[in-house]
Formats: sequence, structure tokens, C-alpha cells
Amino acid sequence: MILKPVERVPSISAHDFGENYLKPLKPLVIQNLTQDWPAKTKWTYEYFKSLAGDKVVPVYDNSIPTPDTAVNKPDGMMKFGDYLDTIASTPTELRIFLFNIFDHIPDLLNDFSYFDSLCGGFLKKYPMMFFGGAGSKVFLHFDMDLSHVFITQFKGKKRVILFDNQHSAALYKLPFMVQSYIDPENPDYEKHPALKNVEGYETILADGETLFMPSGIWHYMNYIEGGFALSLRSMSTPIATKLKGLYYLFVMRKIDDFMKKNFTRKWYHYKHEAAAKNAPKVG
Repeated sequence: MILKPVERVPSISAHDFGENYLKPLKPLVIQNLTQDWPAKTKWTYEYFKSLAGDKVVPVYDNSIPTPDTAVNKPDGMMKFGDYLDTIASTPTELRIFLFNIFDHIPDLLNDFSYFDSLCGGFLKKYPMMFFGGAGSKVFLHFDMDLSHVFITQFKGKKRVILFDNQHSAALYKLPFMVQSYIDPENPDYEKHPALKNVEGYETILADGETLFMPSGIWHYMNYIEGGFALSLRSMSTPIATKLKGLYYLFVMRKIDDFMKKNFTRKWYHYKHEAAAKNAPKVG
């Protein structure tokens, strides 16, 4: 496995971004894209606690799902304020990714803006926030809707590893899913030999920096420090990509849900066996 640094720029013109990153689907870190956001100064743990600290939120650890665990099922529930105190003060695997903070604090929507000058088609009804403690990880996956994603990091650093979608088979993609449970930080070449020939990107995303993740790119994240991020999604993609995303969302996912519900263990083992069988052979 070969990882090269994601390119980084302080700022970029719309023309350069479109020609050199958006069209070729190449990731990029833009360091000063959010300088004028009120969120830069307003968004703190104490601020969130004062507005939604009593809300009970689902939290997730680094456990890999087994045949007896459901994907996206919470590993616990906590008050949001208690969770923020935890990630601010101590390492923890716990992270939050299915709590829509904007439903509870709609005024947060006034604290940032979209990057319309760089890329149109933003899904402005669906901004998302992610929170994680130092040591929490996001398993390798690509986003099912195949949108472009601009993710801005706040309060902390995380390591991000990225792979082009063309490497899906070599990453041991599970059938009928957009996930893989290989560990790109500690690849097991005996168990997963196809990883030897995979090329990807890596970067450390720091406070205030924005990472452009193009449509379909595989991503894995490891929180070096506790922190949170804002994700803005754009559907400025070809019609064929939009249709494929709709298939993933409304057909493939439904098939997987049905099979998991009715053939839990057989389906689990089939997918893992198929992932290994579909991987390129290494001589």
C-alpha cells in the first residue's frame, strides 16, 4: 500500500479547482476557505452544551460489526453535554454521526456558508456534523449517494486516508455495501494480499482546514485529538453518477437490509467470502 500526501493550498480559484480537482475527482485540502465563518469563533464545546447539552445522543465505538450486531446500531446513549465533556478531556473511542444537531440548534445554520463559488449543487437541507474523541475511528467506506463532500475540521486533528473508487475490489469491498473493514493504518498483507498494490492519499486535517472529497472516494478517519467537523455535500455530478447513487440508496441498500434480516449469518459470511474472492490476485 502506497500513500501519498493530499495536495494542500491556502486558497484556490474556481477555475483551478474545477479543472484540477473537481473534474479529475482528485482530493484537496484548502486551508483558508472558512476564514469568514462565524462558526470559527462561536462553535465551542461550551456553546453547544449551553444550547443542547441535555439532549440524549447515540454514540458509537470502534467495534467491527459481527453477524450479531446491526450496522449503525448505537453502542450506547449519552447526554450530549456529558459526551462533549468526555471528548474535550480524555481519549475515547466514542463518536457521534447520526445526531442532527441542526434540528435542535437551527441558529447554527447562520454560522457558515456554502462554497457555491467553487462548486454548485449543494444539498443545503442536509448539512451534517460529526464528533469524535481522540482514538475514535471511521471505518473505510465511500458515501452511498456519491456526492462530493467538503468537510471542515474544528477543534482538533484527524488523520484521513483516501482511495480512488477504482480500487474497490482491492480494498475488499463488501457486496451490496459501500464498506470495507480492512485497517489501512495496519494492513494485514497475509490476510488481504491485494492491498499491497493499492495506491491512495493521506493527510492530517487540522482546525479550520477543509478537505474536498470527490464523489465515490473511499475514506477512513482516525481522530488524533477530540474534535468535530462540518460536512457539506454537493451533487454537482454527472447524471450517470446521480442514478448510480439512487440505485445504491433505494435498491442495493434495501436488498442488503432484507438479506441481513432474513439470512443474517449466511449473508454475513457470503459477503466476506465474496470480498476476498473478488479481490485481485497477487502473484
